[in-house]
Amino acid sequence: MRQKFSLAAPRWDDIWPTVGETGLMYSIAPVRFRILPRGATWEVFRNTAFWGVFQSRTEADNSVREAMLGIFTAGGAAQVRFT
Repeated sequence: MRQKFSLAAPRWDDIWPTVGETGLMYSIAPVRFRILPRGATWEVFRNTAFWGVFQSRTEADNSVREAMLGIFTAGGAAQVRFT
């Protein structure tokens, strides 16, 4: 019988463990930012935890970029996703 396999990309959590998880597989687990529109405002989440509300996307972008710069300067990794 022929075996089926999936070409779907693995989920992010399968590649990188959750920040704060014990026994990390990788030495640098990235901080994940997510920017979401909510009505007339923009919400930002950091590692799935609510981080702040901003009046414009530019304001949210700049805040996340500033936080990411601090993370990169300290030798860490970060990712941002817009939804």
